[in-house]
Amino acid sequence: MKIKCLNCNETIESKYRHNLVSCICENCYVDGGKDYLHFGGNDYSKILIIFDDGTEILASDEEKFKKKYEEWEEKY
Repeated sequence: MKIKCLNCNETIESKYRHNLVSCICENCYVDGGKDYLHFGGNDYSKILIIFDDGTEILASDEEKFKKKYEEWEEKY
């Protein structure tokens, strides 16, 4: 799973557990690799979550994100 910062347009990915990665403008970060997803940032409306199947969901869309994340958790 990757996230894209819509502020600086950088796509970042945590490759393994406890691998915290931030975008270049430090608007957002991601951690967890395939073990879990931990992300955050200054403005969730500018964080795009990109799932392994190519689905893209804004972090600010909690309902869609939670549903898709539950599917992802079942897979891994």
